[in-house]
Amino acid sequence: MKIVEFDPKRGTIVLHIDNIDDLYVLSSFIKKGDLVKAKTSRRIKIREGESVRKMMTLTLEVDKVSFHEFGERIRIHGVIREGPERFISLGSYHTINVKLGDTITVIRPDGLTEEELDPIKEAEKLSEHKPILLLAIEEGEATIGILTSYGLKIYSNVRRNISAKDNPKEYDSLLKSFFSEVIEIINELINQYDPIAIIVAGPGFTKEHFKNYLDKKLSKKLPVIIDNVTSGTEAGVYEIIRRGTPDKVLHDQRVSKETALVQEVIMHLSKKDNLVAYGLDEVEKAVTYGVVKKLLVSMNMLKNPDPEKREKILKLIKLAKSFRSEVYLISTLHPIGKQFLSFGGIVAILRYPVRK
Repeated sequence: MKIVEFDPKRGTIVLHIDNIDDLYVLSSFIKKGDLVKAKTSRRIKIREGESVRKMMTLTLEVDKVSFHEFGERIRIHGVIREGPERFISLGSYHTINVKLGDTITVIRPDGLTEEELDPIKEAEKLSEHKPILLLAIEEGEATIGILTSYGLKIYSNVRRNISAKDNPKEYDSLLKSFFSEVIEIINELINQYDPIAIIVAGPGFTKEHFKNYLDKKLSKKLPVIIDNVTSGTEAGVYEIIRRGTPDKVLHDQRVSKETALVQEVIMHLSKKDNLVAYGLDEVEKAVTYGVVKKLLVSMNMLKNPDPEKREKILKLIKLAKSFRSEVYLISTLHPIGKQFLSFGGIVAILRYPVRK
């Protein structure tokens, strides 16, 4: 997610949606009573018995928000407050569908607090990811690129004539030499860019053979993800991006981090060392005492339909930060995040046990 514009005085924020995690965060962020301005299509009557869909920009006062993971969109339903009056009736209802790549404006008339902005800032931080190394490879050709938050840079292309049909006796040594040249470039890029993962993609079985060779020769241990693309050319590298594999890598990184946090909670509970408080009331006590080391809050808690409960949670996050507690927002887009809800959606890992 990218924060395009932010005006704290007016409580206005303009956001660009990059991936499905951003949609989930946005569905938790937007609440009833917010004003949302975005491009949308609406059916308008042009003559008796005939209507067409027309693109326009509308501002809705939000009534409800729903997240559709498999449809990769959120639906924002509400009353139209601004729009082209020759096409719409102010005060009528409309639903805006927000999808990947869209830009929307959210206006919160009573202002935006730091705690409310935390999920948005975290999503923006994830967009500014550490680099991912992309390799498209097939027999005799490999293209290596580096994907950063600023875009893709094609770094090198390696070509060798290593056809098993033309050089059956020398095939194995030629393939090994080809792989060695590619790995030398990869290790150079690892030292230069410190990527979080490598995606190896291509047609056929060359990519699997290369991965087996790569695992033994990497200068630094990194996750290696296999994918299918149609060639080892530059077009193959761009195909990796179009397939959304880098987004999946970043999502998996977040899931891994959140899984480790929830497992830490489970470990303390199994040890019965009294270093965990869960449920809103128990966590509130622990935060008030200033003994919370890590505060884990489900994103579902931030879209609580009860405004008083939502406000209480936001104040709790603010108080925890004032005591220098680490605050983590846990997604429910993965099984461990759904499991976390069984703890009441809010858990504190304590610095030391508190007597009851």
